[in-house]
Amino acid sequence: MVKGVIFDMDGTMFDTEHLSTVTWQMTGEKLKLDINDRLIESFRGGNPAQIRKLFHEALGPDVDYDHVKEVKHAFFEMLTEKDGIPIKKGLFELMDYLREEKIPMAVATSTARARAENIIRRAGAYEYLSACVCGDAVEKSKPEPDIFWKAAEELGCSPKECLVLEDSTAGVLAGKAAGGFIIYIPDETDVPAEVLDGITGRMDSLLDVIGWIKEVNRKRER
Repeated sequence: MVKGVIFDMDGTMFDTEHLSTVTWQMTGEKLKLDINDRLIESFRGGNPAQIRKLFHEALGPDVDYDHVKEVKHAFFEMLTEKDGIPIKKGLFELMDYLREEKIPMAVATSTARARAENIIRRAGAYEYLSACVCGDAVEKSKPEPDIFWKAAEELGCSPKECLVLEDSTAGVLAGKAAGGFIIYIPDETDVPAEVLDGITGRMDSLLDVIGWIKEVNRKRER
């Protein structure tokens, strides 16, 4: 049975991968830096230390990454203050269902804790969670499974009893390695077919996950 659900945050719960792309582009234009699409794509799924490393490898060690990050975050705040945190289809329907069924939920995100918790709280989703494991809480980031193992532990479940919901290549690889159920929900970037081989399923939105959990748990109860 599915005894716990672990959400990736950016691109799975919230439509923030698109916002991240836009704000990186705005930052590059403002600061006259070559923050191109290939570099932005390399950041996806990385923890703060990995992103910093990739940034300096691409743009040089003398570029002040902390200042660049502050500018990017300011653009993000400006856009979300105006329009709110963009919610992915079916998020609250799924979370309401899981709460009714007493299936605990966690977030496992490569984003640093202070920033992740701020986004989740502003979106109104934090009260649903039993755990929030962030990129600065584990040494090995996605595609390693450590962050999902830690989230399962904090939920009090075996990783094999948890459903991981992901949208990125690194996240799907980590979810597969964690050993439980893994459902891929496409977002900004297509995950290669070879990475999707062996996953539990591919669904169009979080709404579709409700019926799948009902069916799986019903079969296991028989």
